[in-house]
Amino acid sequence: MPLHTDKIQWIPTLSTMLVIMANISKGTTMHLPNKKLLLGAAISLATLQAQAVPFMPTDARAMGMGGTGVSSAEVASTVQFNPALLSLTRDDDHFGLKIPQISIVVADDDGFIDEVEDFDEESELDNSGLSNVDLLSNVLDESTGPLGLEKLNQALTDLETAVLPAQYEAAETKLEESVNYLDTRLFSKNPNIDPELVVYSEAVANDLDDLNNKALRMNFGANMALAIPSKKFSLALSAGGQGTFSGRVLVSSDDSDILRRYPDATSKYLTAVANLQSTLKDFNDGVGGVSAQDVADAEEAVSDFAYGGPNRPADEGDTIIFENGDLAEGADDGSLNSQVEMVGVAIADLGLTASRVFNIKGHDIAFGVTPKLQKVTVFDYLYDLDGEDENGNEVEFDGDTITENSEEYTEINVDLGAAYQFGAEKQFQAGLVVKNLLGKEFESPRYVESNGTAGTIVEVSPQVRAGISHKTSWTKVAFDLDLMENDPVAFEDPTQYASIGAELNVWRTLQLRAGYRANLAGSDQDVVTAGLGISPLAVHLDIGLMANASDPEKEAGIALEFGVEF
Repeated sequence: MPLHTDKIQWIPTLSTMLVIMANISKGTTMHLPNKKLLLGAAISLATLQAQAVPFMPTDARAMGMGGTGVSSAEVASTVQFNPALLSLTRDDDHFGLKIPQISIVVADDDGFIDEVEDFDEESELDNSGLSNVDLLSNVLDESTGPLGLEKLNQALTDLETAVLPAQYEAAETKLEESVNYLDTRLFSKNPNIDPELVVYSEAVANDLDDLNNKALRMNFGANMALAIPSKKFSLALSAGGQGTFSGRVLVSSDDSDILRRYPDATSKYLTAVANLQSTLKDFNDGVGGVSAQDVADAEEAVSDFAYGGPNRPADEGDTIIFENGDLAEGADDGSLNSQVEMVGVAIADLGLTASRVFNIKGHDIAFGVTPKLQKVTVFDYLYDLDGEDENGNEVEFDGDTITENSEEYTEINVDLGAAYQFGAEKQFQAGLVVKNLLGKEFESPRYVESNGTAGTIVEVSPQVRAGISHKTSWTKVAFDLDLMENDPVAFEDPTQYASIGAELNVWRTLQLRAGYRANLAGSDQDVVTAGLGISPLAVHLDIGLMANASDPEKEAGIALEFGVEF
């Protein structure tokens, strides 16, 4: 007797479920690796404290010497570190030009890039050479293929069109084989057969969780300066810009939970479907004890099937996956709820430095000042990890994206500095600088649009640094110390640098440099530095390198500059 298909109309929902899982898996492959082009990042809606701009001048010579310069910078480099030093240069220094000075530093203290690359790396779960995402995708592809869902759907069609008993029996056998295959391929509890869907889903969910709270930062700078030093009165003109971009990923628990819960939800749903199939078979075959009520109960178990959410067992999680025998609203689009946010600030300066030496009670002390016009640009961008922004538009990160999500401000600020030479031959030199004396706060576009309920505030705060150095005709050794802790721009640790550096100057033609910088406000963020300078005649070419002392992949940078001094 033909099997009434209205009794098994819920079975095709399993097809929808597996296709969704395939889309989630493949979506992860398509989208997550691309995030390394965007630096990654995440939600910080509840954390709206002011963030500060770091003290990291663009100077190749200083980078090679651990970042020192408050008491040791020379000629055109003085304007970035301490304007007072412009009056304490050598007697034969009359002119200095730096054009250009460029630098870039990338910091990955939390291993964000490594975690992103893990999505593409070979899985440890087998020897196929495939990633966890690819393994999960293959399981889903095979399960929706000729032996799985294709066969199941064909069996349903055959059952509906069967007329002869032999046709019905063949269709029933095909249905049973497809259900058994799916149960064995995806959810088998046989210890000799790996439940691959469960294993691979858990692995992908773990990979996603590993991205959580991983921060990435990039600093870049470009500068030029023209200096005319003199002990009586010195002047310098400088122009340049520095930018800091930071980001992190904050993975939504819904995303990792749904990857872990889908296999269990699908397994339980398949169990209900298989029970309905076997109950109908027994009823149609006239197996004793199987009544019409048993069929109705099995049908109700499928039609009312629910998984996840409120009023459900705690081990099913908070995300509703099944509701009333079908996928819950929002569970069928394969979208990710995790978000990405990037926060950045770029500051363009145009400054005029003035410096001179004053005799105070028999001591020659240099003072300097740099009033400057600043253009501050704050960038703040939020979008979904599945490639959509908060308005549902597909992410296309380009110049227009930066412009549309930036707020610009124009302000006046000032740097103040003092320096003093001492020792029998004036071989020691001490310096003190206060940069950005006029502290100001700048609101991000999202902060403005949300009336302060979202986004961030970037603060250009006063920064105080002291230094001391010793020099001979061939050598220079310097030490700098931040006298206050500086807040981060966004998600990284605060900074308070202590730096030491040395230079060997061979006939004022070849300079070899080395240094070390420690962050007193962070852990495992110390860097070692090295540099090389070539200065035939009046031409100067310098390069500086830096890297994290324990792991160069955590932070690395380079600076280059070309100049003329005479």
